[in-house]
Amino acid sequence: MTVWLSALCMGFTACGDKENTEDNNYAKVIAGTYKGNLLMGGAPIGENTEITITRDDDNHATLKMNKEVMTLPVNIACKTDVTFVGNQYRISGNTTFEMGEGVSVPVTVNGTIDGAGKATININVEVPNIGPLAVVFDGQR
Repeated sequence: MTVWLSALCMGFTACGDKENTEDNNYAKVIAGTYKGNLLMGGAPIGENTEITITRDDDNHATLKMNKEVMTLPVNIACKTDVTFVGNQYRISGNTTFEMGEGVSVPVTVNGTIDGAGKATININVEVPNIGPLAVVFDGQR
C-alpha cells in the first residue's frame, strides 16, 4: 500500500461548468475545483480530496491533485485531452511521476464530467514489482 501511495504522488486537477459547448471550448466548461473522495477497490483512501482542472486551450486541460493520503504527499499533474461525447465531457491523459530513487512510474487518467459538475476520474498507476493500481476520484464541482 505504501508503494502504491508513493507511486500516486504526482498531482492532478479537474473542474468545470457546462457552457459554450457550441464553440467546442470544452476545457473552459470543465475548468474549476472538484471536491470528493478517492477510492481504491470501493474503499475510501482519501476523503475531502480536491482536484483542480485548468484550461490550457479549447480541448486541453491540466488536472492537478495535491493531497496527503495515509501520511504520504500525493501530487499529480496531468495534461489531458478534453472531448464532449453524448452529454458528458471526457478527459484523458498520461503522465509519469518520480517515486524516488530515480524510479518513474506511468500514470493514466481517464474520466467523465457531466453537465451538473459530477466528476468520476480513474487514475491508474503502474507500480514496479506490484502491478497496476486503480484509484477513482468521485466528486462534485
